[in-house]
Amino acid sequence: MIGFNLHKVRRHFIDELARRFPMREAEQLMRVLLEDLFGIDWKRLLMEPALRIEEADYARLKNAVGQLLEGVPVQYVTGMAWFDGINIKVNPSVLIPRPETEELVQRVADGLSARLNGHLRLTDAEGLALTGKPPLRVWDLCTGSGCIAIALAKRFPQVEVKAIDVSPEAIALARENALAHGVEVEFVVDDLLCPQSEVLNESVDVVVSNPPYVRESERAAMESNVLDHEPSLALFVPDDDPLRFYRVILELAKPRLTPEGSVWFEINEAMGEELSRLCQELGFQPAIHHDFADRPRFLTAKALFAKK
Repeated sequence: MIGFNLHKVRRHFIDELARRFPMREAEQLMRVLLEDLFGIDWKRLLMEPALRIEEADYARLKNAVGQLLEGVPVQYVTGMAWFDGINIKVNPSVLIPRPETEELVQRVADGLSARLNGHLRLTDAEGLALTGKPPLRVWDLCTGSGCIAIALAKRFPQVEVKAIDVSPEAIALARENALAHGVEVEFVVDDLLCPQSEVLNESVDVVVSNPPYVRESERAAMESNVLDHEPSLALFVPDDDPLRFYRVILELAKPRLTPEGSVWFEINEAMGEELSRLCQELGFQPAIHHDFADRPRFLTAKALFAKK
C-alpha cells in the first residue's frame, strides 16, 4: 500500500520531539500538527489504526517537526492559533495570541453586554435593534492579528469595531482573519505615537489594547522561542519610558470617550501601580484586575470626565 502508516510516523516524530521537549509536550505538539495541518484528530487516529499518509504529507510533517526542534513556536509552524473559540491566522509579523488576552476579551465583552442592555430592544426574528441610539463604538489599538477586534465583532455584530496597528503586514493579516470569520472590522495602519488617522478623531465607547509593554531589561528572562521568532516591535518598550503606549492611548481616549466610556488594557504585572498613577494624573479612575493565575494583568480606566 502506498504511503506511510500514520501511527508509526506519529510515534517516530514524537520520539524526535522528545529530544527537545518533555514527552507529554512532544505528544501534544504532534497532536496539534496532525489536527491543524491535516485535520486528523485523536478520535480518528484511534478508530483507524491502518490510516496512512502520502509521501508529500510525510515530508510536510517532517519539515514541521524540524521547525519545532529549531524553536519555532507551533502556531507559526501551522500558521494558526486558537483564540476565543475561533481559529486565527498568525505569522511572524504578529504576536501569538495568549490565554490572558482571551480573558481580556471576556472582561470587555461582559462590559459591552451590560452597556448594550440599555441600548437594545427586541424586534423580530432578526434579533436585536438599536433604540434610536447610535451603535456602540470600540477601538482595538495595537491590534496585531486582529484577534481582539474579531472576537468582539463576532460576539457583538451590532457594535462598530475599528482596529489600528503600525504594521502594514499585521493589518493585512488581520483583514484576512476578519474575512475568514465573516465579521466587519475597519482596519487602519497608523502609528499611535504619531497618529494621523481620522478614526482617532471620532467618539468612542470602549477602547481596548494589548500594547507593547515588556521592558528591554526584561529580555533576559524571556524564552528564546519568543525572542527569536515573535516581533520585537509588538513586545518591547524602553526602560526609561515603559508606559509610552498607555500614555498616548489615554490621551487619545480622554477627549473622545462617551459618557460611561472606559479603557481596557492588558498590562505588565510589574507596572500596575505606576500605570494606575498615570491614569489618575490624566483624570481616569483606574482599577487593576487579576488573571486566572492571580497576576495583576488587566487595568480598566473609567472616564470620569467623559463629554456629554
